[in-house]
Amino acid sequence: MHGIIVSSVLALVAFGAPSGSPQPQSEVPIRVVSNSHEVRYPDEVVFTLEAEATSRIVEVALYYRLARQSVKVYGYPNFTPSTRVSTDFRLKTGGASYLPTGLDIEYYYRIVDELGNSLETRRYSLEYSDPGYLWQELRQGGLVLLWHDLPEERVREVAANVGRRLEDVKNVLGLVTAPPMKAVILNNRREADRGLPTVSEAATRGHLYGGFAFRDYDLFVLLGLSEDGIVHEATHLMVNEAVDSPLARVPDWLNEGLATYFESSGQRGEPALARAVRDGDLLSLPAMNSVPGRPEDVRVFYAQSRSVVSYLIDTYGPQRMTSLIRTLNGGSRIGAAVNEVYGVSLGELEDRWREDVIGSTTLTPRPDAGTIATTALIAGAIATAFVVWIYRWLTHRAGPSAPGNQVS
Repeated sequence: MHGIIVSSVLALVAFGAPSGSPQPQSEVPIRVVSNSHEVRYPDEVVFTLEAEATSRIVEVALYYRLARQSVKVYGYPNFTPSTRVSTDFRLKTGGASYLPTGLDIEYYYRIVDELGNSLETRRYSLEYSDPGYLWQELRQGGLVLLWHDLPEERVREVAANVGRRLEDVKNVLGLVTAPPMKAVILNNRREADRGLPTVSEAATRGHLYGGFAFRDYDLFVLLGLSEDGIVHEATHLMVNEAVDSPLARVPDWLNEGLATYFESSGQRGEPALARAVRDGDLLSLPAMNSVPGRPEDVRVFYAQSRSVVSYLIDTYGPQRMTSLIRTLNGGSRIGAAVNEVYGVSLGELEDRWREDVIGSTTLTPRPDAGTIATTALIAGAIATAFVVWIYRWLTHRAGPSAPGNQVS
């Protein structure tokens, strides 16, 4: 699933190199005594600074940048003005201020004294992750895998296979090169409960989502070392790279449909789709711009999204899908883009897909035991009636029996 991005910001400004040229230590009126940070996963990161100056320090600002974003955020730590100060700043990372594990954070300070002298410190960096584990890093092309306590040989095998499979994704999306991406692998449900964002209580109870992609950070977090899971979430980031115009909007059915289409086990959603066909619970395509909230609807949504995308690619070819992505990136809404690329309205496309799906023998639901029993009774009754009819027909044809005549 492509996840939500939530952060607590105070202000945003361009993130550049420190201003001014370095001065000799003896001429510097402000000096950093110590600097440190502590990751208190999954709740916060605490930044601590000690600085001294020949005049009273009256302002300290902490600037930080998340991942490769071109903007920085700043906040003001609390301290008492003095010639020597100690400050701490708490960056919230949990709850409503959720930040994903594996996120790279770069930061520095700007310190000002009462005479107007200022100092911008050098850049510091940290990787926000659970310090209770010894994390390892593996690079496969532009993909970085962050993992712990797994056999390295297995991680390398999965990464190599994923690298080959993402070539197909890149070609269908019309990308020349894939964007740099980071994947964080969580090993179990306990880690996932701490490391994944909370969508809803129902989703958490039902373990509905096993991964989230954070497009603003080129990062995704995944439960388990799964080739399909990595391909799924990486596809979300690659769709975001292919459709990068601020005017563009990719509906969730297309985004999730593409992500599940490239899974090798994507057909596992067919039972949910078959039930929806049988019960008349298929969703309306124009209403599938966003993932629904109810768990039962979510399962149908994913299965239906994959089926629609599979129908488009299998029926019209991957080149048309590439054209659809480019048309969306040009600013067209999904209805206009579908009409331009496929020559039908969104409603007509849905009708064609429904005819294809409902007529597919692979989606014919298997009858349950009660249906089988009912069918057997009806078949038995029909067979009995047929035998009786044949007997009566033969009797009528032979006429009444005469003495000495034997009807066999």
